[in-house]
Amino acid sequence: MYILKTLCAAAIPTTMASVTWSVAENATVLQARGPQWRGGPGNTYISFTAYSGDQRIPSTAGQAPSGTTRGETSLSVASLYSMSSAGSPSTIGTGGDWFGIANKWRVAGGKPAFVQDATLVGNAQKTADDSVGGLHHELNPGTFAQVLAPGDRNNFESVYVGGWLCELPASPGLNDICSTAAQGWNHEGQTGHAEILTGDYQKIGCALGDSTGVWACDLS
Repeated sequence: MYILKTLCAAAIPTTMASVTWSVAENATVLQARGPQWRGGPGNTYISFTAYSGDQRIPSTAGQAPSGTTRGETSLSVASLYSMSSAGSPSTIGTGGDWFGIANKWRVAGGKPAFVQDATLVGNAQKTADDSVGGLHHELNPGTFAQVLAPGDRNNFESVYVGGWLCELPASPGLNDICSTAAQGWNHEGQTGHAEILTGDYQKIGCALGDSTGVWACDLS
């Protein structure tokens, strides 16, 4: 069974920190000043680099403290992925580009399409590459939420839908697909991945660590 992790930031002060916990603590939601952690039995260590706020942070994540500065030094935005209709997909494919897959299900759920962000792609790639021996979150400058899962080049749609979105199987656009798509995924009662991906974040960047077998998606 695959096990998942989420990270969500809200008005985090500039700092560097690491978190470790016991197996007993692992099944609970651990809350620090700002980030929210959700882990599973196989996840024993998380590291993150927090940073100063950004006024573009979604309202659901709160506002940055006064006096902070932007933690993002550059931004490159690719063109929007568009779909002619919000019809719900009915199958999970293999392969395909991650951005097209993410927006297929985003629009099917009635949400505006994501904008692909080069900074977030780079952050996701770093986290995926650094996740040696497990899923290790890194909240790098420009990232306000992050989801991780094990995977490979050919199963991003399974990760995105079965692993993440199907934590909330009644969400708009899924239409009972989770009865098959979620097979093999252990959600452990978590809903954080789905909440992040169906929330009000507007930009996304995903990447696979080829040497680690970890998919990461960063959002802002």
